[in-house]
Amino acid sequence: MIKISTRIVFVFKKFVIKFPIDKRGYLQGKNEKKMWDNYGQTNRLGKLIWERFGIVCMKRYPQASRISQYTIRGIKELIPEFDIPRCDLNKVENWGKDENSNPILIDYGINEYISKLY
Repeated sequence: MIKISTRIVFVFKKFVIKFPIDKRGYLQGKNEKKMWDNYGQTNRLGKLIWERFGIVCMKRYPQASRISQYTIRGIKELIPEFDIPRCDLNKVENWGKDENSNPILIDYGINEYISKLY
């Protein structure tokens, strides 16, 4: 499967690879690495396997079917960088489910600067 936005995402059985197609996509890949390094231990972010030149390889998770406002508020409190006006945490396609069916953020490359580039 292939998905396209600011990055082309190749979806494989156990992992996904995100290739930037513009400056925003490149910055999102770099920011995902930074966020993983800073907050990966929270177990709320999808596992980043590697990042090189804005290209990201992440573990694949089953898609979440819905996401609650409680979960969104919780991750914004846990990771203050996500508490920005134009953050797309409300989009269910940015969320997956971990092994215990808990919500896990799988698209977390946004920050305030990148959000203003849209």
